[in-house]
Amino acid sequence: MPAVVLFRVRRRPRSVFRLALLAAAVFLGTAATCRVVPTPPPPPPGTAGPNKVVMGYYAAWNRAAIDHTKVGYGYLTHIAHAFAWPDADGRLVVPAGFLYPELNAAAHAAGVKMVLGLGGGGNCAGFPGMAETAEGRGRFIAQVVDFCAANGYDGVDVDWEFVSNDEEKADFTLFIEELGAALRARTPAMLLTMAAPSGNYHGRWIDFERLADDLDLIGFMTYDYHGAWSAHAGHVAPLYPSEGDLCGSVNGTLSYARSRGVPAAKILVGLPFFGRSFDCGALGRPFTTSVGWSYADVMALPPAEWTRSWDAKAMAPWLSRRDGGMVISFDDMTSIGLKCQYVRETSAAGVMIWALGEDHRSGRPELLEVVGRSFGVR
Repeated sequence: MPAVVLFRVRRRPRSVFRLALLAAAVFLGTAATCRVVPTPPPPPPGTAGPNKVVMGYYAAWNRAAIDHTKVGYGYLTHIAHAFAWPDADGRLVVPAGFLYPELNAAAHAAGVKMVLGLGGGGNCAGFPGMAETAEGRGRFIAQVVDFCAANGYDGVDVDWEFVSNDEEKADFTLFIEELGAALRARTPAMLLTMAAPSGNYHGRWIDFERLADDLDLIGFMTYDYHGAWSAHAGHVAPLYPSEGDLCGSVNGTLSYARSRGVPAAKILVGLPFFGRSFDCGALGRPFTTSVGWSYADVMALPPAEWTRSWDAKAMAPWLSRRDGGMVISFDDMTSIGLKCQYVRETSAAGVMIWALGEDHRSGRPELLEVVGRSFGVR
């Protein structure tokens, strides 16, 4: 029987829902108990999936808000189940309540691949210790591969936030190479993807040139160009830079990725189904507080109190409160559609979404539908 350690986990996902997990973490040395799950009906005859990769992150802690019956499988090609993580000794830590066989079964019935998300903001303290020794890497990789095989996952998505120095860079390189080899050795071979930083500040510590062949897909986190850490309010995910703003853009990140040897056919563009507010009167101004919002919560704001504006340079919307006390940057149906068009025009592999469920309005995944239809779903 695997050892069980009780502790309190504080995690910071990349979502507006940065919740604390109070959980028992199970160090997996054996396969989890399986149970029979009813198989959902297949998609209607003639239904075609997206003609680009559409990977959506499913946040395990958000299960009460979006259970497996509410996921828009027909608009997806992959789901990344977030998150499990390593401890410093190389043991796989899976939070209590993480396993969701119904989700995996429904995804597979719809032809959608399931990958195990490893890490995520706030869950990465164990990566350096695990990766620094061959023993730690070997233990973790073996447990990850066994867990995927036992629980119906088609691969792994690595989200180490962030590799931060030369030593970690070397260890991360070995870890990805060894994990990739172990996943490819399975029959059928399993996938290896990763979430990557949007620029060189953290990207300098990743050997993209060496690792591009080991990774099936690299999802660049093309969002959070502005937030609580910024000197001024700005767009969360501008397609192009705003006038005079040097904090980055989707296009800038893709240029960076190509300059680092990442083939367009492996690049996923990150789409945020969330926004961020700033307590100031306009973009470009200093602020005191920034707060995350889901797309659904942004759209529920009373129109009489807010004005929508459009930045034609950034190709991004924002809201300003009419009393002058707050602005909110977010992506809407128009800007998401333009980003999908950009993906087609640049021949990128597709998109990754943080996170599924944050766009649900009136029972529909409003932004996800735009993505799917942009990539051929009818």
